[in-house]
Amino acid sequence: MKILLATYWLLPHVGGVWVYIQDLKARLEKLGHEVEVLARHPDDKSYYILNTNRRVEKKYFKQLISREIKTIYASQIKPIDPWIVDQEIEFCSFALGAAYLGLQHYDLIHTQDVISSRALWQIKPEHVPLINTIHGCLATDYIVSLEGKTSSALIWKYACAREYYGATSSDLAIVPTNWLQRTLGGYMVPQEHMRVVPYGLDIESYIQRINQASSLNLPPNTRIIACPARLDKVKGHSCLLDALYKLKELRNDWICLFIGDGNLRTELEAKAASLGLHQHVKFTGSRADVPAILQRSDIVVLPSLNDNQPYAVMEAHISRKPIVVSDAGGIPEMVTHGLTGLMARAGDSDELSLYLLCLLENEALRESVASGGYNWGISQWSIHTMMERTTALYAEVLNNRSIRKVIHPPKHPGQHGQGICTWLRTNQNMYIPSFYSIVDDHIVGSVLF
Repeated sequence: MKILLATYWLLPHVGGVWVYIQDLKARLEKLGHEVEVLARHPDDKSYYILNTNRRVEKKYFKQLISREIKTIYASQIKPIDPWIVDQEIEFCSFALGAAYLGLQHYDLIHTQDVISSRALWQIKPEHVPLINTIHGCLATDYIVSLEGKTSSALIWKYACAREYYGATSSDLAIVPTNWLQRTLGGYMVPQEHMRVVPYGLDIESYIQRINQASSLNLPPNTRIIACPARLDKVKGHSCLLDALYKLKELRNDWICLFIGDGNLRTELEAKAASLGLHQHVKFTGSRADVPAILQRSDIVVLPSLNDNQPYAVMEAHISRKPIVVSDAGGIPEMVTHGLTGLMARAGDSDELSLYLLCLLENEALRESVASGGYNWGISQWSIHTMMERTTALYAEVLNNRSIRKVIHPPKHPGQHGQGICTWLRTNQNMYIPSFYSIVDDHIVGSVLF
């Protein structure tokens, strides 16, 4: 079987989605399937099929559709936020890029986010089944990013509609946690459309990576606290810095590694310096040797404000390291407080600091929590179980037991995109469904039209 794994996000990158895609691809290939991966190129100027020479420039499609989309939105009485306009231009460009690279030769498409799900669901051949894994809730992340500020009403409606149309743009949706299933249900995604399949970790491969050497220099006779997470508001690094400031007042025989990168790095570095933590917090940037670093650490911490089923928790368990987590999102499904980790309330720097101090001061507690997490992880985080459940869902949609009719947002009546689609079919020999009109199928239509 020929399978396409697709995501709107840049690949490769450091993060759970990339780990999931790599593990899924490797396991499917072991089962004899041919697997390709579609994503945005790291230069963010093109779309491509990984590890091949199949690539197309993004600007080619953006030039075709930008004027048409802006014409539609400019005609509205109430101005449309430029961010929404840009999002829809990006979406349409990705859909056409996928069509240009070709979707008609796959037996199954497995998308990895609501944006790619909606794009490929609309432009793929109707007979090709599509299943999606939703790794998080963009609308909920958006709420966290506001930090208490009021959202534009139209942007919030757009975010909610994007969640709904993206999650339902599939024959079946996979979600890793019960929390995410409930959360998406709040955005009107039918519960029966979603199946809970927790992530699995390739434990044998991970243990091999644990024992590899790391080039990171760590000070001797110092406790190492590791925070492996991208530098994003939803990961709670600012709260962690507040907790570390309080911890420093009580003992200073530790350093905390911020392992990862992101658009908050400059802001977080400035805050660490302002709190006098420059000797206690080390920003390592993105690293390929995270398992080896965790093995050399004493404590792992993940202070997320919103999260689904973070790989960092699984990796801490398999590394046999005690972990302090927040109670955000699906994390309580992964950690039992006092047995497989310690759990603070999300955003509570006092509790976070207290639990870090408890582990630093109590060797018996460190060992107990580490052992409990390891035993739980070995029994729970099996990639074999994940693959059995995932391939069973593949079989279900391939046998047409769950095939759904195409559902789109309301079309703009102007049919602005028909000419573009006709030209691309004729001159570029691109497969685009006859019912599809690029730029006319868009989320804002579900809010305005």
